[in-house]
This record gives sequence, C-alpha cells and structure tokens, in this order.
Amino acid sequence: MKLLRLFVTAVSLVLCACSTVSVTNQWRDPSWAGPPASNVVVVGISRSDTMRRVFEDTFAQQLQAAGVQAAASYTQIPPGNGGAVRLRDLVKGTGAQAVLVTRVQRVQQKVSVTPSGPYYGGFYGWYGGAWASTPDINQYEVVTLETSVWDARNEKLIWTVTTENVATNDIPKTSTQLAQTLIPKMKADGILR
Repeated sequence: MKLLRLFVTAVSLVLCACSTVSVTNQWRDPSWAGPPASNVVVVGISRSDTMRRVFEDTFAQQLQAAGVQAAASYTQIPPGNGGAVRLRDLVKGTGAQAVLVTRVQRVQQKVSVTPSGPYYGGFYGWYGGAWASTPDINQYEVVTLETSVWDARNEKLIWTVTTENVATNDIPKTSTQLAQTLIPKMKADGILR
C-alpha cells in the first residue's frame, strides 16, 4: 500500500510540474479585417519589475523565433500606470502594428486529495486498512492570465484569451509555454503574420 501511495504522489507531482497552459476562453473581434501584425510590442503587467522584464523578454524572443518582430516595453516604459504616453511613443517608434498585453487575472488555491485505496477482502479488509492509511493531500495554485492584443493603428481590442496554468516560480519556462500556446493561435486567427 505504501508503494502505491508513493507512486500516486509521484505521478501527481510530475503532472503538476509538467502541466501545460490551457486556454479557457478566447475571443476575436469579428469585424477586424486585419492585416495580420508582423511587428508587436509586448507588455507584461506585474508588480515585480523583474518578473515583467523576464516575461517580456521571453515572449518577445518566442515571437521573433516565429518570424514576428517584437519589442519588450520595459526598455522604454517604467512600471506603473503612468506610461501611456511613452507606450504610444514606443509603438510609433518601433512601427508596431499591435500591442500584446498579459496580466494576472486571478490566483486560486487548489487541493488534490488522493485516497489511499484500493482495498481488497471486503469491508473488514477495507476497515483495517482505513485506520492504517491516510489520503495524500497536495496543495497548489492555479494562475489565470488574460492576454489581449490591441490594434495599434486604431487602438481597438482585436483578440483576447484567458489561460490557466499551475503556478511556478520558473517565469521563463511559464512564459515560453504561454507563448508556444498562444502564438500558433494568433497566427491561425489572422492576428499575427
């Protein structure tokens, strides 16, 4: 029984560690006619300047690897809500056709309870084992992100998606997973060239 419990715990941890980004909602402006953007400014909204820089650099690198010119906003815009004028100047200066913005929408605590069974031998076998074993309990956080793309030419929202992922401190890995999930979707939807 202990071996089974260890196996279940190990599988749970591996699944959490290897989890991928899942898209929960997606919207595209049906009236937006394009053209697809080939140049994007990446904005990460975060209270941590370090997390913002790592996210923007990583996402911009993934866009460039996919053939889209990209610039991280932190190079020109300080953190906080006073950067709207500088963002407009950055967009104009880089020739960007779109602005991609990602922010945390919510963080939820989740609990996974894995029973210690199965028990064989009927009720009496189960009853004796129930006293000897307890379920495995794992706590983890699920982060919901909102990523929006704005048309820089007319300043309208043209595409938005919400995603979920198990929280981790590995921001480059999470940013890469997010980019590798979203870039093909944006290309398929005609948002990116």
